[in-house]
Amino acid sequence: MRGIFRKLMASRLGRSSFVSRYLVPRLLGERDPRDPRDVVLVLLHEASRTGAPILGWNIIRDLVGRYQVICVPFGGGEIEADLRSAATFTTAALLWLRRKPRSADAIAHALVANYRPLYVIANSVETHSLVPHFARAGVPVVALFHEFAAYTRPLSKLEDVFGWADEVVFSSQMTIESAATYYQGLERRAGVHLIPQGRSEIPVPKGSAAAERRPPAPLRPKGREEAFVVLGAGSVHLRKGVELFVATAAAARRLRPDLPLLFVWIGDGFDPQRELGYSIYLDEQIKRSDLGDSLIMRPPVDDLDALYPQADLFLLSSRLDPQPNVAIDAMTFGVPVLCFEGAAGTAEILASDPATSQLVIPHLDAHAAAVAICRLASEGSELVELKTSVQRLAQATFDMPTYIERLDALGRAAAARRNTRDAELIAAADALDPSFVLAPGEETASRAELAQTALIRWRLWGGSTVELAHANRPRPYRRACAGFHPGIYALAHEDACLANGRDPLAHWIENGRPAGAWSRRVYSPLPAARGDAGRAAGLRTALHGHFHYPELVDDLLARLAANQSRPHLILTCDTEAKADQLRSALAAYQGPSQVRLMPNRGRDIGPLLTGLADVISSGDYDVIGHVHGKRSHSTDAQMGERWRDFLFENLVGGRFAMVDTAIAAFAEDASLGLLMAEDPHVVGWNANLELAQTLARRMGIDQPLPMQFDFPLGTMFWARPAALKPLLDLHLTVEDYPEEPAPDDGTLLHALERLIPFAARQTGLSVAGLRVANTTW
Repeated sequence: MRGIFRKLMASRLGRSSFVSRYLVPRLLGERDPRDPRDVVLVLLHEASRTGAPILGWNIIRDLVGRYQVICVPFGGGEIEADLRSAATFTTAALLWLRRKPRSADAIAHALVANYRPLYVIANSVETHSLVPHFARAGVPVVALFHEFAAYTRPLSKLEDVFGWADEVVFSSQMTIESAATYYQGLERRAGVHLIPQGRSEIPVPKGSAAAERRPPAPLRPKGREEAFVVLGAGSVHLRKGVELFVATAAAARRLRPDLPLLFVWIGDGFDPQRELGYSIYLDEQIKRSDLGDSLIMRPPVDDLDALYPQADLFLLSSRLDPQPNVAIDAMTFGVPVLCFEGAAGTAEILASDPATSQLVIPHLDAHAAAVAICRLASEGSELVELKTSVQRLAQATFDMPTYIERLDALGRAAAARRNTRDAELIAAADALDPSFVLAPGEETASRAELAQTALIRWRLWGGSTVELAHANRPRPYRRACAGFHPGIYALAHEDACLANGRDPLAHWIENGRPAGAWSRRVYSPLPAARGDAGRAAGLRTALHGHFHYPELVDDLLARLAANQSRPHLILTCDTEAKADQLRSALAAYQGPSQVRLMPNRGRDIGPLLTGLADVISSGDYDVIGHVHGKRSHSTDAQMGERWRDFLFENLVGGRFAMVDTAIAAFAEDASLGLLMAEDPHVVGWNANLELAQTLARRMGIDQPLPMQFDFPLGTMFWARPAALKPLLDLHLTVEDYPEEPAPDDGTLLHALERLIPFAARQTGLSVAGLRVANTTW
């Protein structure tokens, strides 16, 4: 049965009536029509007796009093029966999702169709695969991110969660910082929250009632009743830093052999006879450290709570642990927790209180940990005060009912915020450009899903008032269609779009698509019958191409051949060898051409504004184009290739004659000063506002620069020479440009790129776009 289900769900057949009527109720379940309560889905990556699944079990038990709670586990484990008992319904484990991720779309749609959930809690990044599909279906997602992004692979999991979940909840600041390191702009997207989780209750193992469980053996063995016990707990794994626990024990024994120290680690996974990885190295470390009976490795116990009161100190040796349950438990029992700075969320909490900050020691410093342990073992009064302070801090911080109430509040607010009116309006208007809304490789099944995608991208990355007011937009977001800037429109209609949460595109459509600073004309390719319109216009045209990589000139020449116009082609490069390669390629060009040498300063904009200042100012040309052999990108070389292909296709041609189209546009509209490719990305000033303001003043621009604007992203465009005059009047020299390798942002080059449309408007000329349908990057 499950084999058939997997095959069906891996295709669009997963939405068929057969699956919905027969297989889904058995394996994914369906809403109880007799129960009027809303449905909440809780996604768990597995059902093991570990931190995240146990937290999920606690969340389910709390919410089930208010909702029909459907547990959706991706894998099995020891607490499967507990989950089934706690939830209204627990679906079949989605074991095949990791092998067949494409089935996620059909699974999400089946769950939405059969339950109509109010919202979804995605507990752990490992449930990432369903998050985008719920979001596109209009179901808000509250994602709980328990992991460090540093050990999350592949990084595409982060995009599935951070790019789609309405709300993202972290348990510690360091996990937010780790995620922001690997996911640009996370700290400024809407819906990021720091909420320390509460203390989890642990499910009783199947078949053993709490009253019948035998208490675990005492921490202090017979004959060691006076020992100072340092407890550690968790699976024996590199992330838990068990070798640091052992190293601390060895250092403490060397420092104070007179103290009756006893280090006890409790957890599964230590099996040096059969586990040939971490265990055998730990075993050798223990033996070679000559620890004798001062360190004990014990298997896991059912009732760790019974042992916390017996411990004098808990050593959290983890090297990366967001907010471990064992540390929460230990603090709740008043056991001081010694931990490493920057290694666990527990360290943040302890460091925040002067009474407990001494428990945070330098990062992974086993010797410092040993010194602290020896001091505390020697000074009883200090330890007593620490126990009181730690317990007080735990009571103030770790409150599970409050934690779950806040999660529920986020889910309910996200559900209330979902604007079905705007989604339906946008979908019905057919205003969206799929190749703008969707990144390369993304798919949607319907116009409604496309509308939801556009709404989510605006809300998360463009719609908060903080983002709109902040010049340094940390991450570009994708616009919904060509010729419309949602940020400019939203600022011009603050009451509707900011105060009341209307989507700017929907509001613009509803109000008749009024013209304004937020919109501009977009030119489509000329019909074949008008292919000679550009040449017939009689405009004198030059095209500058800077080629640091001369092998890319062949692509430019091939695209020029698609046009009837033959602009004067002026190519620049930085060495004679490259110049010879360019001259050789130009032999096939059926138009005037020349090659100039330029110093390797200023990338492509320096050769244009400084190297070709004489050409632009000569009066010999009515229109000048500028392109360059863009190849690399600091983080994604393939993206650099896609970006260049996009710009060449829209500005020069390939499938269509875009040089002819551009020239015809300038001939048609004498007020047109700048034509740029309509880019799907909305990008702001980033780190360039201060420098741009200085340059703008030198250009005679007295008005403050707006926070929302468009510019020729990638610095390729067509322009009248007059539109470039304010930039030429800066009289930039080669020495003004940064030396290579230039930074990725915050330089004169990036400021000039953004000022190009401001220069055109400063001369009284307008700005428009060029757009070849279905092109994107």
